[in-house]
Amino acid sequence: MSSPTSLCEYCSQIPLDPKVLDAEEKRIWTYPGWSLGAGIRIKNSSCPFCRLILSHFNEDFIATPSADEVELFWQLGPAKRWAFSAYQARADAWIGFSSRMDFSGHLNPTLRFFVEPWTGPVVDTARVLRWVSSCEQLHRSECAMPTNLPFGEAFPGLRVLRLIDLEDSCLVERAKLEKYIALSYVWGAVPNFRLTKANRTALLTPGSLKKVFKMLPNTIKDATTLSKRLGCRYLWVDALCLLQNDAEDLELGVNVMDLVYERAWLTVVAACGHDANARLPGIQEGTRDGSYNTFEIMPGVEMGIVTGLDGLLKRSVYDSRSWTFQEQVLSRRVLYFIDNKVFYRCRAAEHAEHFADDLSQTRIGPSAGSLLPEAVLMTDPVFDLCTMLFYYTKRALTNQSDTPRAMAGIIRRIAEAMKCSFFQGLPTVMFDRFVIFFEYGSVLHRRSSFPSYSWTGWRGCIDMNLQTACATESTNVWLRDRTWIIWYKRSPSGITNLVWDPDANPSFPLSDMEYVGYRRRRPFSDGRYVPRQLDTRRTMPTEHMSFSREVPSYPMLQFWTLSLFYRIFDIDVFRATGYLQDSNNRKCGFVWLDGFEETNFFESHGSFEIILLSEAYKHSFVGYDGVQWQDPYPLAEGQWKYYNIMLLEWHGGIAERRGFGLLHQGAVQFSLVPGPSWKEVFLS
Repeated sequence: MSSPTSLCEYCSQIPLDPKVLDAEEKRIWTYPGWSLGAGIRIKNSSCPFCRLILSHFNEDFIATPSADEVELFWQLGPAKRWAFSAYQARADAWIGFSSRMDFSGHLNPTLRFFVEPWTGPVVDTARVLRWVSSCEQLHRSECAMPTNLPFGEAFPGLRVLRLIDLEDSCLVERAKLEKYIALSYVWGAVPNFRLTKANRTALLTPGSLKKVFKMLPNTIKDATTLSKRLGCRYLWVDALCLLQNDAEDLELGVNVMDLVYERAWLTVVAACGHDANARLPGIQEGTRDGSYNTFEIMPGVEMGIVTGLDGLLKRSVYDSRSWTFQEQVLSRRVLYFIDNKVFYRCRAAEHAEHFADDLSQTRIGPSAGSLLPEAVLMTDPVFDLCTMLFYYTKRALTNQSDTPRAMAGIIRRIAEAMKCSFFQGLPTVMFDRFVIFFEYGSVLHRRSSFPSYSWTGWRGCIDMNLQTACATESTNVWLRDRTWIIWYKRSPSGITNLVWDPDANPSFPLSDMEYVGYRRRRPFSDGRYVPRQLDTRRTMPTEHMSFSREVPSYPMLQFWTLSLFYRIFDIDVFRATGYLQDSNNRKCGFVWLDGFEETNFFESHGSFEIILLSEAYKHSFVGYDGVQWQDPYPLAEGQWKYYNIMLLEWHGGIAERRGFGLLHQGAVQFSLVPGPSWKEVFLS
């Protein structure tokens, strides 16, 4: 950016002094905002602050700025630092003050003047060590696992943990806990030297890694250099620490992969590039250029654009891989290499090369770029599981059968927090809550090796918006008053058991309402409209059944609920959504159509079967801008006037989920034939 000219009439109204900005925020009790005029004006302006603001907008806005007014806000930004941002900005992009400015008289200057003016070409590992050291001193057990456990308790099922010994330049097999760094990276398509049964003995010989060092991908080479500089003797890398051609060794290693990352002294995330040769830029000389981060806006005022860690991760290949999700979430301290920058994040603090250091942090703030940093703390397990499934299901898997395995470590920890078992990826103690899911941003595709009633059975991003159930009530109250299905699981051999069985979950504290789960249930007929005086009392499963198709290899769900039939019309073929139409040709519901692109099921012009799952709050939860609701049903009064529903397709006496949606409660009496009926469902 060239030398500054005078500020324009809009920017001259903005007090470019954090002390004044803070006073304004306290005066109006909200984030202060200033009009910048139309976007087209900003694009054509010669004002230095306008030019800086323009460069932090998203690419579409820069290409075709609108005549709409743009507002700039002073608010909490990355790592609890204060900065400017606008709604038209790139994801998680902010404008902050330079740490080189005169901040005398300001409280907490590193929170207001935080952008370092220069980032050198080589990473300052002494500074990284200060970040880790402050974490060790201030956060203790919050960011570190206990080290005084027996090895078998720390890594159940493992006889030894293989590590790269950087002093002896070889692999070692340890049966005691060591301080080590773990590397999390994307393999990609590059050749990767691997540990095999054939070379294992040789690689256990001191000095052996020097012989093969040139064969290692650049990212692994850089990780060894970084570990040495950080004074850590041991490094864990999957390619060299798991026998890649031994199925048993791989299985044992994968089963404790979550613990390997959770117990690491530090995890290094290589989020630059798309393969194992992308390097850790800044570790070796010549692997990145130094960069200026701030520019003079007016005499005495320097500012720069920063993008938060989560905003950068969203655009990375690393963030698109399923296996890296668990590594990232469960690691207690993480050093990220991304966008030629280095970030550090633990459970209670966040630092970056281009931020002024604030080593006193003891609690990480919410991120504007992601809900994940707070979800990993698992302080609210219901919300946190919904959040993590949302982010996990966005990611890609090469082997679809790995879907539950790549999430297994997180599920175990959530199960411990909820004090209940899981069944097919769903918590049994609030099963009704987690069979409510729908696509987010893309059509769902079926994974036939997993059940359709679980998120594991679908490929694509899913949402479990909590507003569906509990906008005005606690989840416990919703489970008691708004659900009725008694869920059973039926094994491939035909044995039935309760999905939620208190006797099988003795650790669940029934008397402690802080824990979410089933206590009492209301039958369907209690306070709900029952059409034609149907007998809805039966909930016990039929034991002996024969089906005219092969039963799946996984357990089915078996349960009783109300079955209804409606037409589906006005289908949006791009978003795979449609409306339900009742016997009077009135719009009465909305559905997401699952597996829409791989089946001709939805081409029928007849009626479709749906089943009632639970009561739903309002219709605002749909989040679909095109929905135009009619509300003609006098029996559906108040806020709880909808049902969560599942669309079914039957083959040989066994059903599969084909969609999820909402139905007006009053539409129950206007079902097409052969509904309504109280029906036993066998759901695969």
